[in-house]
Amino acid sequence: MQLVPTYLPSIGYMAELVAHPIRFTLLTNYQKQTFRNRCSIYGGNGKLNLIIPVEHNKKKAHQKDSEVKIKWDENWQKQHWKSIASAYSSSPFFEFYEDELKAAFFMQPKTLAAFNQGLLRCIFEWLDLEDEFLFSDKYKALTPLEEYLLNPKQESDKLFPKYVQVFDNKYGFIPNLSVLDLIFNLGPESCDYLDQMANPNQGE
Repeated sequence: MQLVPTYLPSIGYMAELVAHPIRFTLLTNYQKQTFRNRCSIYGGNGKLNLIIPVEHNKKKAHQKDSEVKIKWDENWQKQHWKSIASAYSSSPFFEFYEDELKAAFFMQPKTLAAFNQGLLRCIFEWLDLEDEFLFSDKYKALTPLEEYLLNPKQESDKLFPKYVQVFDNKYGFIPNLSVLDLIFNLGPESCDYLDQMANPNQGE
């Protein structure tokens, strides 16, 4: 399986990553309105989408994922961090991960891919995953599943076991948010949750 690095990836994306040997790819064409530059968290008013502004090259019809640059003239980092902290400051494990995440979050690399990889390294470390990222060196079209994992408009058909979320008493359980939602609420148990999703029939 090959995956495009995404912004604070969804739980479904991480479950596939745990379930299969993967390589990342940056040779694909960038697509707007995908999880490449957006994620969803559980805010005080329900599901909240956070979107990183990117520069669009008017001279090229298509940019490779490796080429897409972030707009640093907008104060989106401060806004996103404020939303994340507001959503999860009362969660059981936010303080445990906060400093490390904040250090990676406020880096300013030129490309979206580099920014996403920095955050992914934090997530890999927290989940005890192998943090040596392997990248494809030859172009290969994404499969329907790989495209599906990038599409925020498609609901996942996976079963997401319920866990306690900060605002679930107001809006109920919201599945397949950014993996931050899982980690801040379950902490080290997030690994077991993703393993359960990756191997749903294990132990039967």
